[in-house]
Amino acid sequence: MKEEIKNYFTTDRSHACGVALVIKHSNRLSLKKQVNIHPQSEYMTGVIHEELRELAGLSRDELYELLQKPISKPLPESIVQAPEVGIAEAISTVPESPVEDIPAEKKIRRKK
Repeated sequence: MKEEIKNYFTTDRSHACGVALVIKHSNRLSLKKQVNIHPQSEYMTGVIHEELRELAGLSRDELYELLQKPISKPLPESIVQAPEVGIAEAISTVPESPVEDIPAEKKIRRKK
């Protein structure tokens, strides 16, 4: 549970994920009801962060340090890195005159 909450603070910090963690781990029924009823706001996100901090056993200083760091998101596996291409190869793949392939558009005239 503690590692899951610390992972939330370092990688996600979204309101929806915080709500899911509070509902999953918290024993406070009134808080679970509150996060389900109230819409996303800065106040509710703060309440969620405070509850998760208490559940993970983090001090306020540790939470402050976690929140000051930028969010680190791993790259999805579906992103493929483009192969490195030299400038000469890139220039040779560009067509000589791309404008000639585009057909001329007809002008539309208004009736008077």
